[in-house]
Amino acid sequence: MPELVRDWPHILQRVLREIRPADGRADCYVAEVDLSEEELRALNLFEASARHEHVSFADPETAEGRLAYLNTPVGLGKARNGEGIARVRISFTDVHRMRPMDAQSGASSGR
Repeated sequence: MPELVRDWPHILQRVLREIRPADGRADCYVAEVDLSEEELRALNLFEASARHEHVSFADPETAEGRLAYLNTPVGLGKARNGEGIARVRISFTDVHRMRPMDAQSGASSGR
């Protein structure tokens, strides 16, 4: 049975501008961001639905597709910018480049 892959929610696209590979760990991306109430709610719902499944997102520096596991977000307290309601650490592990769909289908059909 193929694994379900969850696409990163559109409402949280701006968060991806902050995400970067962790120092010394190319397979781990991390960001600390201020979130609005709506974004925090969306993140919590998405994390619950994507638990133990791959998440797809675009690398903000290269625009290449990535697959990863989303870790449970960590609350860091009050937002720093005064506009959000919370500061949150978002991290992905086992990050790897997505293969193009044609390469995946060719591999499975024996081409």
